[in-house]
Amino acid sequence: MNQSQIDSCPNIYRSSTLIWWLGMLTLCIVPFMSSWRVGTLSSFYLEAGTLFFALCLAGLTVLTRKTRFSLPATSIGLLLLAALLVLQARLMHLPYASQSDLTALVFVVLAMLAWAARDWVIRIGQTQAVTILAMALVLGVLLQSLVCVMQFTGVTGWIPGVLRGPGNHYIYGQLAQRNHLGHYLMWGVLALCFLWQQRRLPNWLVWPLLIWFTGVMGLIGSRTIIVYVLVIGLSLFFWRWRAGAAANRLLLMLATAIGLVLLFQLILSPLFEMLLHINFQSGTARLEQGGFAQSGRQMEWHKAWLIFKSAPWFGYGWGSYAYQGFAIADIYPNGFRQYENTVLFTHCHNLVLQLLAETGIIGFLIATIGFIWAIWPHLHKGFNPASIVLVSMILVSLCHSMLEYPLWYSYFLAVFILLIALTPLSQAQQTQSARPASAQANQFWAVLALLFMTLMLWQMLSYQRFLKVRANRDLPQVEQISRMQDLRKRMYFMRYYIDMAIIEKLNVTDSFLPMWGKQAALLSGRYRPYSNTFMRGLYLQQEHQNEAAQQWFSQVSHYYPRLVPNFISRIRQQPQAVAVIPQLQQDCLKYQQQSTQKMNCL
Repeated sequence: MNQSQIDSCPNIYRSSTLIWWLGMLTLCIVPFMSSWRVGTLSSFYLEAGTLFFALCLAGLTVLTRKTRFSLPATSIGLLLLAALLVLQARLMHLPYASQSDLTALVFVVLAMLAWAARDWVIRIGQTQAVTILAMALVLGVLLQSLVCVMQFTGVTGWIPGVLRGPGNHYIYGQLAQRNHLGHYLMWGVLALCFLWQQRRLPNWLVWPLLIWFTGVMGLIGSRTIIVYVLVIGLSLFFWRWRAGAAANRLLLMLATAIGLVLLFQLILSPLFEMLLHINFQSGTARLEQGGFAQSGRQMEWHKAWLIFKSAPWFGYGWGSYAYQGFAIADIYPNGFRQYENTVLFTHCHNLVLQLLAETGIIGFLIATIGFIWAIWPHLHKGFNPASIVLVSMILVSLCHSMLEYPLWYSYFLAVFILLIALTPLSQAQQTQSARPASAQANQFWAVLALLFMTLMLWQMLSYQRFLKVRANRDLPQVEQISRMQDLRKRMYFMRYYIDMAIIEKLNVTDSFLPMWGKQAALLSGRYRPYSNTFMRGLYLQQEHQNEAAQQWFSQVSHYYPRLVPNFISRIRQQPQAVAVIPQLQQDCLKYQQQSTQKMNCL
């Protein structure tokens, strides 16, 4: 039985689509609409919720499956990456192996999600599976666009759970970042085109929705929109060559959609200013202003390349870019970081360079070969509207990932994995999927999914306990720290975030830093050296590691030059700071001479 027969008529592969519907609605809408951001890892509930929904879908799928099939390419690639990260953390003795293990766990869960997607393609066909995904995305984008308009007009304050816009007609939806918002809305535009092509929505509804979605995109002011719209436009020529005249209608719809996106990017800003006296910057206006070098991305990309060249085969380990980029000081033209020099770059804002720096050639090849192997069925010759739209959505994510890191958030990555995994079946796969599934195997995998779900729920409850302890100001500090350290032992995957909360409790003006903060300061500074980890140098001084302490403070002053006066004022009471204050003052004066800012360096 071929794919068109599966897609067009009832057969033994068809079953209730309720499970797939629930899976798509929860994965494609709930995390993107949630504003539940709290704690040291603000996206924790959004990401944990995404993984929980993925596990629910996988568990219900395995309980109801009737046939068995080989592990899909997407799942194999994710499992190989998970194994690499676990091995890498042990061999390299990374400061927080738990962070690598956490990412590996995410990849395992997403491998289960990719497996579930393959099962649903077998059951109901690719077209039907993608149709339900597209319906969920269109509904989610409709809800998101309503939030955008409320933020633009400033009427969000009276609606619980809706994020307030930053003001001045700036919108970022429920995603709290305008480039992420543009990414999600573009998925919705492409999903709408697919439903249009499949005639699942009438023209009288499609046209208002299309104009509404693309019009809201014109309010965002995201420059990345221009990039992926142009790339999708170029891809239409490839699809015309690959699919022939049969694709004309769909390609015309996609061209119309991206044309409307570009049109609103060009006209809305001057139109609103002329008619309503509302001034906001469109993506095209910001693109004209944009300085690639001014944003710091050029320097961070250069750093990532140097980091890769110094450890080309396996990189420095997952999550290592933050420290390695911080430690490079001789790369800055004047010795000090001139761009955004009060924040830490935990990512170089480029997917390829980040993988090369952290996982080396080995990790990059696993990811690249696995990706190409997985999406290859989408590229087969012939007209397949589902694959054309899915690849267009994939291009949105890849283009955005060349400038930022949306796929480092589980809710974006989960949908991205679905886009890759929902490939059409080959003849061999259709034959293979006719084999009946074992009831015992179904039960085993369902129990495994249940165990994962239990672990996820336990982590969420533990995180809630951690937040309560962290926020409890009535507890004596000794008891509060004791409780946090106890949670640190039991919450393996959250150890780094608990350490950051412990650092918050340190009073750096005390004459002697307490021993309970030592481990947190030493480890977290070697993983993500945010400005509040400068006290790592003081602990090194307390241990009489003077050379290491001086090197640390030199790195701090060159990476955070504008914050050096604050560091000096805060550590004056430290007896061990006598040796480092002159060094910091000298660096401060050097930076002041190069910049136009006046700072108190004494």
